Amino acid sequence: MAVDLTAPPRLVAEGPVMGSTAAIAAPDSIARQAFVRLRELEARWSRFLPTSDISMLNQAGGRPVHISSDSITLLESAARAWLVTDGAFDPTMLGTLASLGYDRSRDEPRRQSEIPADATSRSDPTKILVDRETSRAALPPGTVIDPGGIGKGLAADLIAEEFCDEARSILVEIGGDLRVAGEPPAGGWQVDVWNPDRIEPIHRIAIESGGVASSSTLLRRWTRAEGDSAHHIIDPRTLIPSATGVVACTVIAGTAAWAEAFTKVPFSRPIRTALDQYEHHGLAALIISDDGAQHTTSSWKDFLR
Repeated sequence: MAVDLTAPPRLVAEGPVMGSTAAIAAPDSIARQAFVRLRELEARWSRFLPTSDISMLNQAGGRPVHISSDSITLLESAARAWLVTDGAFDPTMLGTLASLGYDRSRDEPRRQSEIPADATSRSDPTKILVDRETSRAALPPGTVIDPGGIGKGLAADLIAEEFCDEARSILVEIGGDLRVAGEPPAGGWQVDVWNPDRIEPIHRIAIESGGVASSSTLLRRWTRAEGDSAHHIIDPRTLIPSATGVVACTVIAGTAAWAEAFTKVPFSRPIRTALDQYEHHGLAALIISDDGAQHTTSSWKDFLR
């Protein structure tokens, strides 16, 4: 996803974070502060860092762990996303991902997720226990979680909301998950939506507030020990890489976290079912199938420029 930054505020911060590239458009001093905050969230949420809240929860064997309020927000957001997407977004499939070969950071292979031997293939995210008063949380025994894309989307949301008043206008984009807040540029934020393998843009949309997220089966791919190819979007129904015939999905929603969670719907549902679900929730979306066909909701055209 790319943003037209010809109008102020200009892009003043860009760099690697959360296994992706992040970009922040805001006044210079605010963008620098925002990037520090992003690093803080990464340290709390990365499944590849042994001292992160997520890693400590995964290793606790169901025992309560003291975690940050940010991480409690992440757990609550993930559980809600699982419910509202009817399980299409599922943060509890880290065991499955690891068994398929995605147990190391794609950018820093020395970083590896430590998966307990009794980890289940998936679990019920609503059974994760959180207590805001004591800042403690506990996973069901055998459950391990991967914040995945919703972590990037939620991070973009938190940064945009925290710095919006000071910046007056801000855009935060992390690995394809984007959130804008405050006063938009004239004509709105111009955002390019790229083809599934990110070779060229295929649409330009404009938003004045809210979030946009894209997911693709063509970007995070690897060859398994068995010699076959795999990608990181797992179908919760089959516990294997999605094979619904969809290669990419972009969703426009009120927040980046919400948009990210909903991008997973067509990777485990028929395209018509996914479009109906988007219409039910009032979301604009673009689905691209492996034959190159584009399928859109009725409101997608309202954002095209």
